[in-house]
Amino acid sequence: MDEVIYYLIKERRLGKKDGGRYYLYTDGTWVPDSKNVILDRLMGYDPYDNSPYGFGSLSIMDEIEEIPENLAKQIMNR
Repeated sequence: MDEVIYYLIKERRLGKKDGGRYYLYTDGTWVPDSKNVILDRLMGYDPYDNSPYGFGSLSIMDEIEEIPENLAKQIMNR
């Protein structure tokens, strides 16, 4: 059984990885992260860097943090 990992993006948006898939908490429900918001930040993808080095940007990676489940539930209940 896969572990669920919760993320806080830019200190305000909730996301999770569940079963190898990524989701964003939007309007009270979990929706698939079809625009790769989470994975782009985990990999440090900078959409404004057109060079082959557009990955690994520390400032982009700093926009996301892993959080515990109890904090994610608090955010969902707001």
